[in-house]
Amino acid sequence: MKENVIIYFKFQGRMYNVMMKTLGEKITFSMLEDRLMTKLGLDGNKVKLHMRYNPRLFGVEEEMNVCDDEDVCVYVTSAKNNRRSVLVVEEISKPPEPEQLPEQLSRVGNSSVGKNYTELNSEEDEMRVDDGALIVLLEEEQGTQHQLEAIVEDHGTQEDETRYDESMDNSDRGEQYVESPPAVEPGMFKKEWEDGIGLTLRQEFPNKAALHEVVDRAAFANSFGYVIKKSDKERYVLKCAKESCSWRLRASNISTTDIFSIRRYNKMHSCTRLSKGSSRLRKRKGNPQLVAALLHDHFPGQLETPVPSIIMELVQTKLGVKVSYSTALRGKYHAIYDLKGSPEESYKDINCYLYMLKKVNDGTVTYLKLDENDKFQYVFVALGASIEGFRVMRKVLIVDATHLKNGYGGVLVFASAQDPNRHHYIIAFAVLDGENDASWEWFFEKLKTVVPDTSELVFMTDRNASLIKAIRNVYTAAHHGYCIWHLSQNVKGHATHTNRDVLAWKFQELSRVYVVADFNRAYDGFKLRYPKATKYLEDTTVKEKWARCCFPGERYNLDTSNCVESLNNVFKNARKYSLIPMVDAIIKKISGWFNEHRMEAASGSLENKMVPLVENYLHDLWVFAEKLKVVELNSFEREYVVTCDKGIDYTVSLLLKTCSCKVFDIQKYPCIHALAAFINIMDDEDRRRGLELHDLVTKYYWAELWALAYYRTIYLVPDRSQWEVPDEVKALKIVPLSKKPKKGRKKMLRFPSTGEKRPKRQRTQNKRRPRQSCQWLLFGNTPI
Repeated sequence: MKENVIIYFKFQGRMYNVMMKTLGEKITFSMLEDRLMTKLGLDGNKVKLHMRYNPRLFGVEEEMNVCDDEDVCVYVTSAKNNRRSVLVVEEISKPPEPEQLPEQLSRVGNSSVGKNYTELNSEEDEMRVDDGALIVLLEEEQGTQHQLEAIVEDHGTQEDETRYDESMDNSDRGEQYVESPPAVEPGMFKKEWEDGIGLTLRQEFPNKAALHEVVDRAAFANSFGYVIKKSDKERYVLKCAKESCSWRLRASNISTTDIFSIRRYNKMHSCTRLSKGSSRLRKRKGNPQLVAALLHDHFPGQLETPVPSIIMELVQTKLGVKVSYSTALRGKYHAIYDLKGSPEESYKDINCYLYMLKKVNDGTVTYLKLDENDKFQYVFVALGASIEGFRVMRKVLIVDATHLKNGYGGVLVFASAQDPNRHHYIIAFAVLDGENDASWEWFFEKLKTVVPDTSELVFMTDRNASLIKAIRNVYTAAHHGYCIWHLSQNVKGHATHTNRDVLAWKFQELSRVYVVADFNRAYDGFKLRYPKATKYLEDTTVKEKWARCCFPGERYNLDTSNCVESLNNVFKNARKYSLIPMVDAIIKKISGWFNEHRMEAASGSLENKMVPLVENYLHDLWVFAEKLKVVELNSFEREYVVTCDKGIDYTVSLLLKTCSCKVFDIQKYPCIHALAAFINIMDDEDRRRGLELHDLVTKYYWAELWALAYYRTIYLVPDRSQWEVPDEVKALKIVPLSKKPKKGRKKMLRFPSTGEKRPKRQRTQNKRRPRQSCQWLLFGNTPI
């Protein structure tokens, strides 16, 4: 293989690097200087570079200067343990070069004073020059210089040398300077040109496809065509498409391996790109492999690449090849497969991947289910850091599923909590074959191994029948609430003769009422205004599943599944990947969130006892709470009556953390009435008896517990080349899913759900035939 030499150098206090694509012994001083000039954007005609380095020899502190090819070779080959000294480069301006007279015409130190100038015009001493020469005659007389110029132009004469009379006495002549005409090179056809591949003899490639890809890219980039003469398991022979061209390439495999080595190679083309043979290039078309190779160069190691339309322009600009939209799209997917493996490999290697995931993240729980034919069915992943962090989180889980778009079908399921500062906190995720009874029950059985069933636990989901059934069968002690947004969309679909969007908004406002008495009055008005929608609501569900004041569990501010719905959009592109790249993208995003929120939790001071969301809320509420009237009822039980600005009295118990407005009871942090009661006793130590404001807030909103939720690091699975998997894990066989081909163009957007409206494209105006209306029928196209 050809060895590339990377040289790091320092210029004007900044570090740079260049890569010399040749062997270190072949690098010359001029080659290195030109490469550095190009990197720094300097003009070689105006400046030159001074290079030096520290040889790092024992007892030697002086620096070595790099002045010639031998110095360059010593510097490049002086690397020890793949390390060499940094090259220090300085810019030196070149001094202006003085114009010098030809040596045979120099008159420096000679004087013409006292000479007989009449003799200079004699025929014997006449100077003979070519017809195309330019003669400048200089004379000096008594300190005054007279310049005479004789210019003779004849463009037909192109001789390079000027003849002089041997008998002419130069000491008796004035100063003469003869300027030769510029040399004109005769026109020549281009003889040979390099292919730009840069191969070397004995260079090895992992397989024949890799060699073909390199040659194919160079052929497109440098606009030449080639013909495959022989191609089999042992040989790969190419020649130029032009019969008379000398370009050749021959490679053969090494022993019984797939490695191909360059045996014969002539990199020079003797044809021209205008020849008929090279015009075969125009008939060749780009392929997905070519597109993928170009994407690897411009977006190295990235799964997210531009859309196909941008890729088409990129291929046209860089390689001069036009590819279709479908080719660009297949090349985009091919680039992902090169990085993370094909979809089939993802299913086969999922056991090894899960083993490495548990190895780098302690406490991680994974499950994999196969059918009777060892074909993939389900996979479940719960990271150890998330499982441990959920112990200090509010016990509310939002569960939802979204469809995959990788051609194999199935759904991606998330079980996510919400941290006290209202950030995503994914506890577990899974890939299932669909939303059915068997898959949902399997998911919740595995979730139960990491999140136990308790009466404190609350699930928030949509009203999928299989999902509701699975929660009821697996989590018998937990509470289950319905997403009010999904329910509002269903309710408004059963209303008639009304604005359905207003109905959905009124229903959501109804569901968020805190006090039961207020809810009953509002519900009666809603029932009177929308009887059909209310009938559908009563026939399909009960108030305890959606009304905040009637819900038996503690769900805090969470009454929708929007938390997980937004996750579906976060992983919109990842859902197009195959299995392992998709799981890798999800873990990478969770790891990034942990790091970001860990720094956010650590940014507060010791005085910040609560999370920013609650602390800022109470800070803004303070100015209104201190203006309310407070009457103490029982100092021992810490009970108070607070009168609001509307004259309504509310009973507050700081000991029980309750208020008759029910906001304190449900949200678990002080409402405006509880805050007013605390302000009333804040300055009296006897009445306050060590009570602090953060004591009125549930522990799940404490900044200390918030930081504990993110204290662990989530590590990514290393590259396949670094996997250390036992043989018994490798021996496990998994049959990939069968791809489900569908007719027509792939659908990228889901079907709209019940009651959902999508913005329509505005109707374009037809200027030649305006839209017909009653005005058009009466008056035509004439404006009135």
